[in-house]
Amino acid sequence: MSEPGKPPVLAQVAPRYLAGGGDPRWVTAPLQQAFRWRAAHLPLSPVVRLTSRDHQTELLLNPSPDEHWWTLCHTGADNDGKAWTMRFGARTPAEIVAAATDTLATPAAESPTDPLQVLEQASWHRSILDHRAYSPDEFVTVSYHPLGAVHIKVTAFDGPWSSEPTDRTAWQAYFSDHTPPHLVTAVLAGLSSPEPLLRDEKEMATFLRYSVGIARDRVPAQQTEDALRARIDRLTASRTSQPLPPQPPGGPLPRRTR
Repeated sequence: MSEPGKPPVLAQVAPRYLAGGGDPRWVTAPLQQAFRWRAAHLPLSPVVRLTSRDHQTELLLNPSPDEHWWTLCHTGADNDGKAWTMRFGARTPAEIVAAATDTLATPAAESPTDPLQVLEQASWHRSILDHRAYSPDEFVTVSYHPLGAVHIKVTAFDGPWSSEPTDRTAWQAYFSDHTPPHLVTAVLAGLSSPEPLLRDEKEMATFLRYSVGIARDRVPAQQTEDALRARIDRLTASRTSQPLPPQPPGGPLPRRTR
């Protein structure tokens, strides 16, 4: 608990891929409020299920310790007829998952032919022969197949005396064949961004703290709420697709599930 009379504050954590899951509303609130995805009603359940207005895409947040927490599925019912799936582990920062969902819900830009280029531009190491890229600190390995399949593995030190960053897996993500390149690029851009993420240190997994840098300056927790509201407003204003038949309006911001 914070000291009486002092507003709660958050730490600035980098690298961002080791900051922990964060607030899932960063993903779910814009989909529901800005893009009007419909939420399934699952009383007394921690599972969140959102469906796009064209019923072609579904986001599932299932906080199970033995499964991927985030699953984004597309039916393949559009023009190309190719289904695809993106799955993210529990400690994937919500901001990185949101890079995919925001990009999916807004008009697609020109698809890049090589999503790994965004990592090269961020000074990540790349192996052309085996289609892999590595973060400069060697905590992250990204494997990319030309058909669209991707495997992201993020590791961390297992304790204060560890010398190798491969001692413990922090989280993994898997994208199936035919995952749109512009979605892959958006995730990799979010993964490699140098911007820190705001986190409550008390909620971070203990082992992650051995592998991150935490800025001395703290940020008021209210800033994250303001940023989320501003982001929803910005995405709502940027929506340019043709309106579909009216849907029930989104409810209040979903409560945090972790």
